[in-house]
Amino acid sequence: MKQSLLRTIRRGERAPYAIRVTNNANSTVSGITVTDTLPSGFRYVEGSATVDGVKVAPEVNGLRVKFDKLTVGPKSELVIRLQTLALSSAGPGQHVNRAVVMDETGSPLAPEARATVEILAEPVFDCGEIIGRVFDDVNRNGYQDEGEPGLPGVRVATVKGWLITTDRHGRFHVPCAALPDQRIGSNFIMKLDTRTLPLGYRLTTENPRVVRLTAGKMTKLNFGASIGRVVRLDLKDAAFEGTSAKLKEQWAKGIDQLIAVLGKEESVLRLSYIDAGADPQLAKERIKELRKLIGERWQKDGARYRLEIETRMEVGQ
Repeated sequence: MKQSLLRTIRRGERAPYAIRVTNNANSTVSGITVTDTLPSGFRYVEGSATVDGVKVAPEVNGLRVKFDKLTVGPKSELVIRLQTLALSSAGPGQHVNRAVVMDETGSPLAPEARATVEILAEPVFDCGEIIGRVFDDVNRNGYQDEGEPGLPGVRVATVKGWLITTDRHGRFHVPCAALPDQRIGSNFIMKLDTRTLPLGYRLTTENPRVVRLTAGKMTKLNFGASIGRVVRLDLKDAAFEGTSAKLKEQWAKGIDQLIAVLGKEESVLRLSYIDAGADPQLAKERIKELRKLIGERWQKDGARYRLEIETRMEVGQ
């Protein structure tokens, strides 16, 4: 049996272990070898090993610490104690130490024994922190320029379910957001709850956002939003030819006027089909075709910005 005498340590501290070898037979067993394999990032502390309270000098080969030529009397127990040092290269989390006991021929006498010690995370060295702001992107360029204020009371979330609300300056902070890989860092994702934006505001940056965290470093993650212009187009059955998805001629001509209105200023187009007597499936098909037509005309006109088209249906009631 192997036992870690401390559950948690920090880097630079010692982790003491005890290995108990029990002989259940009625005769003495000699020539036993116990090999203790340390986890990566740990080192055996010279002069710390004892066998039944007597200091010994085991054979140390890298992470392997070997105690050989041991003898255990009948119906008795032998106790090996040693200490290891957690080096700076040992990362936070659980580390497993393994020990095996073998006879003179090298055959195992018992299953491998394990003991676990946890290295506590240290915020200064291990954590990746997030600071950010939800800002009013007045010029809609996706970056916070001088004079663009923050938006208070907006909620952002992490994949772990943490919810953070911006302060009166639009700022937020996620302390120890993650424990990034010590060598290459790790990705971190945050998403803004668009329902908490001020009325009429829409995001001008990607959502969710992904940044790369580095251990012991602070990373900035901002969200931009701007009050948007919404152009609304309401539809009814009367605008279409019979039971088809084709617009009547007088309304089809109006598509060019719509494109001109959209081109004057960055806007969001909202297509609303509101007709209690309309067939839901037909209405859905008509909105789909109209959306396709507007998209093609918008591309033909030069597509001065990325046009977002929202759809809404209130039919068949």
